[in-house]
Amino acid sequence: MEEEWQPDAVLDIRIAQVRKELSEYVEKNADKIDVNLPVFYGHVLSIIENSFPGISDVAHDRLIDDVTMKLLDVSKHSGDIEYIERLFSHAVRMRRRQTGRMIFDVILGFKLIDLGKYAQAIEVLSKYRTIDAIICTAMSYCYYALSDEHLSEDGVPAHNRRPSEKALAAREQMIELVRLRSPVNRLKFPHVLQGLKINKIFWFMIRLAVDWFPTEIEILKIGLEKARKDNNRDMRGELLKIASERYFNDMFFLRDLYHYKIEMRDASGATAVVRQMMQQHPDELEPIYYGMQLSIISSQNSAYSSFRKMAAGKKMPSNVLLLLDFEFELVAGHKTETYACLEEIRNRALPKSHYLILIEYVTEDAFSDVEKRVKSAKKALLDSLDLYCTKILKMKTD
Repeated sequence: MEEEWQPDAVLDIRIAQVRKELSEYVEKNADKIDVNLPVFYGHVLSIIENSFPGISDVAHDRLIDDVTMKLLDVSKHSGDIEYIERLFSHAVRMRRRQTGRMIFDVILGFKLIDLGKYAQAIEVLSKYRTIDAIICTAMSYCYYALSDEHLSEDGVPAHNRRPSEKALAAREQMIELVRLRSPVNRLKFPHVLQGLKINKIFWFMIRLAVDWFPTEIEILKIGLEKARKDNNRDMRGELLKIASERYFNDMFFLRDLYHYKIEMRDASGATAVVRQMMQQHPDELEPIYYGMQLSIISSQNSAYSSFRKMAAGKKMPSNVLLLLDFEFELVAGHKTETYACLEEIRNRALPKSHYLILIEYVTEDAFSDVEKRVKSAKKALLDSLDLYCTKILKMKTD
């Protein structure tokens, strides 16, 4: 009988439970499993197919990957390359998709790094340099580690020696990262992958490259992209500090710094960034928009009036100005003024717009007697109007 349909969220909970049970089984029976890997994988495949008859290829393969990495983590043979290759070979055969070899090759490369087998790791990883930015940094780390070993052989400190070929190769890989501009976080590693120092290696090499190539702007951009995607606020703050010193007039970094300050609830810092934007880009509309946005968040009437006057003088579209006026009044809690602006939006700015329905709904919640609903409504309005206005103004959001 066909399995009853379930929402993806519910299915994910069931899959997580099966993953947990399989992990516990592996922990208790690793020695027995190592003796007969084909039987183990047959057991795993049977559990997956019986538990989830209609499971997607992606979810199926993720479970296989997770179980494989769990076994690699607890096995007594995890330092034996022949065992790792045999384990991965079985896992690849169990996967439904043909891309399985790549992820296991990459994991093998990082495992080789963990084992200090840097030359072998470079050989395994080199063909995947265009797949993910993390590969070039890993290869650079391997060359760097090999250069350290080379320079310490005769006891002479590294700073007293000319850079070796391996040290130069490490730098070349970071330049190759910039040239290739491989995607960031394209590779999706198994859930249980904890032991391999993937991200630590990435940030170690980014820090070195920032020092090696102080004028190479793309290294900072690559680092910031990963920091944003990983929600790594510490590294994002560190890189933005460097960028603000080296590229104080670059709008890419100023924009990211502004959003970072907002996320960190640093109103004075965000104000300083807006001021710097206006000094460096006096003819641009974007800094004025951020000034209005900041005034709305902080409900500062005089500041909003000042920025609004500048925006009107620089021909900011009238529908954007009206929406921002409405947003200011709503966030400030001025009910009469908010509904007056809303009526004007109905008549002039967003006639027959689906977005108008959302605004009307949020407005009702913003003046609710329930504080939680008020906060949620204001946040929803701030976020959605920011996306809407930046699109209308054709501003970049990276």
